[in-house]
Amino acid sequence: MKNIPHDLGVYANTKQVFIYSHVLFKESDLLHLGVSTDGINFKPSRKIPVILTKDGKKENTRYCSDFRISKYKNILILLYKYSLNNKSLVCSASSKDGVIWKKEYEFPNISNTSMIVPDFLYEKQYLLYSGEEEIHFGYSHDLTQWNIQRSSVLSPRVNFFDNHPLILSSVLNHKQGILVFYYVKKSLREGNSFLIGAAICDKKNPHKVLWRSDKPLWEQNELWRNKHVYPMGSVLLNENIYFYFGVEGDAVYAVSLGKLQNILKIHTHKSELTLQKHEHNPIISPVLKHVWESSATFNTAAIHADGKVHFVYRAMGPQNTSVLGYASSSDGIHIDTRLKTPIYYPTEPFEVPVAYPSIQYMSGGGYGGCEDPRITQIDNMLYMTYVAYNGRDAPKVALTSIQLNDFLKKRWIWAKPKIISSPHHVNKNCVIFPEKINGKYVIMHRVFPNILIDIVDDLDFNSVFLTGHFKISPRLDSWDSRKLGAGAPPIKTKDGWLLIYQAVDDRDPNKYKIGAMILDINDPTKVLYRPQFPILTPDKWYENEGFKAGVAYPCGAVVKDNQLFVYYGGADTVICVATTPLDEFLQKIKNSSKINKDKPFLKRIPHAPNYNTRTPLLA
Repeated sequence: MKNIPHDLGVYANTKQVFIYSHVLFKESDLLHLGVSTDGINFKPSRKIPVILTKDGKKENTRYCSDFRISKYKNILILLYKYSLNNKSLVCSASSKDGVIWKKEYEFPNISNTSMIVPDFLYEKQYLLYSGEEEIHFGYSHDLTQWNIQRSSVLSPRVNFFDNHPLILSSVLNHKQGILVFYYVKKSLREGNSFLIGAAICDKKNPHKVLWRSDKPLWEQNELWRNKHVYPMGSVLLNENIYFYFGVEGDAVYAVSLGKLQNILKIHTHKSELTLQKHEHNPIISPVLKHVWESSATFNTAAIHADGKVHFVYRAMGPQNTSVLGYASSSDGIHIDTRLKTPIYYPTEPFEVPVAYPSIQYMSGGGYGGCEDPRITQIDNMLYMTYVAYNGRDAPKVALTSIQLNDFLKKRWIWAKPKIISSPHHVNKNCVIFPEKINGKYVIMHRVFPNILIDIVDDLDFNSVFLTGHFKISPRLDSWDSRKLGAGAPPIKTKDGWLLIYQAVDDRDPNKYKIGAMILDINDPTKVLYRPQFPILTPDKWYENEGFKAGVAYPCGAVVKDNQLFVYYGGADTVICVATTPLDEFLQKIKNSSKINKDKPFLKRIPHAPNYNTRTPLLA
């Protein structure tokens, strides 16, 4: 670290922000103190802060950096870096007024920016977080020695915005947990660029991360390229979060992220949206003595009719050919009836596996057959779409149908299936809306990476194919950034059409997660609400132990007694269910989609024009 004047850090009480700087007030030989009541406009204090060593001498603050100040009871505790001869170590000092600091200890085992968690003890010990590459935590009984844990709490994440060194900004003691804010230092040809991230750690286990931002809270623009920038920390003032940067040869800048509660709402709504996975999962598993379903049973269609939930599910045996089985349940959870033979199997050239299949389009371990059924009831007819694959040509959407009465009586009189998607594209995830809208049938399907929407006069498909008149696309930097597809046929609700869908994130490409959105009741091409978070992620054993780990893939959903049941395949091997009260779930979707986090803004804090101006004393 060069011996040049620079800005050191910030601290806030309930009324004011205090900034410690060598350069903000144009007198770089001394450490100066600025005071602000709004976090933006600073005036110099008449008091000159100093750090007194144990022998009464003044610490040369030109060798100091990275002030991080915490309060414990009525004492302020400062951790700062002291750098000399290319070596750095963290020191501590204490103060009652933030002006006169008494140097207490030097910590040879800590060399990175560190901060003690304010007004908090973990198992009767003080706690700190520290880091400039990755962030660790440590604990101390008496503030004299710190036990720094080797394993990191927060590390750079591949394919995320924070896949770069992490620099601790600040920690806050909050009722939801320990809030850790950090800077992300991205090295560019033109210099460094900074982003801001956040995480919440568990107070009962400071190493456990409860939540971490998937997107940056703020990202630097081109303003500071080719300049030395000093991240100075962050503060909470009047429930607003402010971050500060010292820019050499320019000024100090403040970044306001707005209300802390809006940042925390993201975490709150994320957890509220999560469906409840049932304790009896998986509800359908392979049966070894049934050869046709001895390897996998997954991705089930579901309808609620005649007082039962009926399942038509994809099954495979040692031949890896997909056929469809049947089961039913009175309560939507426990299986009452399960047939010993398939109810639907490949019969047409476009779905009968060829002798030497290709693995190019292999899905769920299958080399061909009838895959991933979805069933929609319209009046007294059941329409079933599925993926037809012969092991060689591109998978396509097939359509068949059956009379409801025949289905309930288990008379498997299926209409001759036909291909309804273009032979030139891989097409999957096809669902039909359960009623006409403005006199037309509405169909969703997927050609990578979008959900496509067709509006048609009938379901005959005589010499015509789905084309995709409208689309719903992935969202950049969101959990559904790579691809998405309709899961279950949409459900009509008082708020609009509820669509359960599956999606993959470019930053997490090996996981299929489940999301939800609400579409306009009269114009389903219009998305009314689409939360920023999935409603289910594959984190249970039955979603990770099987043919493909990390898969939660929905094909069916029903409403029973105002309870939403979502049925999905786990690890391409078993069938699972997750539930939630429908009305509450719809409201949570709307609330989550309406989160309007204050837009961050950047403001330059200019040099104070007159250091001797009378200003308020440090409170």
